[in-house]
Amino acid sequence: MRGGVIMDFLEQTQFHNRICEDLEAAMAGGGAVDAAAVRAERTCAAGQWLHGEGHRRMPGSHLHLHCLEAHRDFHRIAGQVAEQINRGAVADARRAVRGGGALASAKADLAAAFRKMRIAMEAPAG
Repeated sequence: MRGGVIMDFLEQTQFHNRICEDLEAAMAGGGAVDAAAVRAERTCAAGQWLHGEGHRRMPGSHLHLHCLEAHRDFHRIAGQVAEQINRGAVADARRAVRGGGALASAKADLAAAFRKMRIAMEAPAG
């Protein structure tokens, strides 16, 4: 393992789970969501690490690219759900968030990608 900061993958999994919880709370409470902020995958700590230190640590790594894509997909789909909530299309948003829905799948894919990255980053070099 090379020097530099290792992202706290568990903390980032929890952070992204909270995004889903916040979307569900907005659906339940009828509140608006800042869809642009939800969609902005480079502004959260995971996005910053994946595009910065993660890229420097694992340039060209399929594992890194898969995690980057899973993270990007999560934010894209979460942004779509936020837009649905804001338009009042709550039934569509609920379908995306529930098991088997697009956001539920993206969340599971991201958690799996974070888990694989954590294991790779914790493995001794050699």
